[in-house]
Amino acid sequence: MKSKIKFYTCFLFITLSLYCVQTVYCQQLALSGKITFEKKENLHKQFTEVNSWTEEMLKRLPKYRTDLFQLSFNTHKSLYLLTQEDESPFSNWWKVAANNSVLNHFDTKQYIAEKTIYERKYRIEDSLPQLQWKLLGEYRDIAGYNCRKASTIIMDSLYIIAFYTDEIPISGGPESFNGLPGMILGIVVPRLNLTYFATKVETQLLPETEFVIKATKSKKTDFKSYKDELNKAVKDWGEYASKVMWKAIL
Repeated sequence: MKSKIKFYTCFLFITLSLYCVQTVYCQQLALSGKITFEKKENLHKQFTEVNSWTEEMLKRLPKYRTDLFQLSFNTHKSLYLLTQEDESPFSNWWKVAANNSVLNHFDTKQYIAEKTIYERKYRIEDSLPQLQWKLLGEYRDIAGYNCRKASTIIMDSLYIIAFYTDEIPISGGPESFNGLPGMILGIVVPRLNLTYFATKVETQLLPETEFVIKATKSKKTDFKSYKDELNKAVKDWGEYASKVMWKAIL
């Protein structure tokens, strides 16, 4: 009887010790946790012409639309979810695809995205975008992490600036941004006056239940079909069509 008690005591001690070591290891290398992102869009810069109507609108319109997202991550996958939506009534006029959910699988290079584009709901299942990044020699601190600057171009002409940290050695980021040698903690889209910046990073072990994207009554499609359908829908929207497409694709 005493030998059994001794055995179970040793087994429990070893199990707890291994759990503690794993927890410390993940926290030190930031291999698992949650990141809070603040997505900000400058609404005042959406107006390219100045007249009496736009001047009146600028008085009523908040300068920024701000939404909060959470990125749960580990070495195998990440889940990006909206946690707090900007409720300013006027800011909703420029909302194209604010309520996004994106599940990225780093091992298989696949992703699933739930997007609401105005009144249409889509479930996109496809390969992770393969972005061609250029590493730059500039650095900045984001949420307490030293981040290096990089850039790429998507949709043939949309310039993207990213800031990533190798202190979180996972090739992920907000939305479906990926492909850098570390976690992306900052995204700047100058042409859309849009930014994504991490405000808090919490390192912790996460259960598999943290990486489940909720199914909705949405149209299942792949990236190409999704893009083609949106192109047809906005083809007569003039200059605004490009902005809608870019925001829907991010």
